[in-house]
Amino acid sequence: MIDPADIRFFQALQQACASSDEVDPDCKDAIARAVESGNPESMRDARQSFDALDPAVKDKILQKAHRAMATDLSAIWDMLPNAPGRQRPN
Repeated sequence: MIDPADIRFFQALQQACASSDEVDPDCKDAIARAVESGNPESMRDARQSFDALDPAVKDKILQKAHRAMATDLSAIWDMLPNAPGRQRPN
């Protein structure tokens, strides 16, 4: 079973890459395939393609992706072990 956090990470990575001209189209395509399929092999291929980028570009993209994940309160709530179902406080 694929961890929902993995899918959320690749979705955030895809959004961060979409706003950058420094990420080559092949890498963007690999990430899109990983998001669409959720397949572990696609995720591995996307990660390898992303890892091949220039380190400075990688760092900028990862900062954007991690910021998006860290500020997604609905995702954080969904991952809390004692969160009751899909209910939200207030």
